[in-house]
Amino acid sequence: MTEFVLFCVPTIIYLIVQSRGENRTFRTARQRAGLAWGTSAAYGWALLLLLPLVLTGWLAIILVPAEVLDLPGVSIAQLTSLSVAIGIVLRAVGEEVFFRGLLGGVLIRRLGFGWGNLLQALLFLVPHLALLLIDVRMWPVIPVQFAAGWLLGWLRHKTGTFVPGAVVHVLANIVAGLIAA
Repeated sequence: MTEFVLFCVPTIIYLIVQSRGENRTFRTARQRAGLAWGTSAAYGWALLLLLPLVLTGWLAIILVPAEVLDLPGVSIAQLTSLSVAIGIVLRAVGEEVFFRGLLGGVLIRRLGFGWGNLLQALLFLVPHLALLLIDVRMWPVIPVQFAAGWLLGWLRHKTGTFVPGAVVHVLANIVAGLIAA
């Protein structure tokens, strides 16, 4: 829950600041932050990303030694717990709000798709690098996080919203965890 709030606060501040002043509206700020439900086509694109995201997530998990996956804070076996599942959902949604909604939107508008999406995907790695502090053998997760960040950034750019990406992010995390459990 804490991560969700921390990821959402910058976007809330952005929405407030951007909706003030001359010729600015809350609606425009919401659109710039990618805060829209999206079209059915957007969810179709998201579903196309589900399989590669699940497969790469599963591959990363099976490449990490079993004893590492049983460490506190890493355990995949706990995925069956409702509180852990809720945490996974909130974390994934918070990451999408911040990294794709706010950062991706701003960086892609200012730097263009290529550089903007690359930079937001690299920034998405920063909190995930903490996994290496738990055990360096968690390294297979890092390239998967980068690829997921890049693909979800592409989806955000293509659809104009982070919401379908949040849905597929949640589903990919849960499905990959259940397959690997």
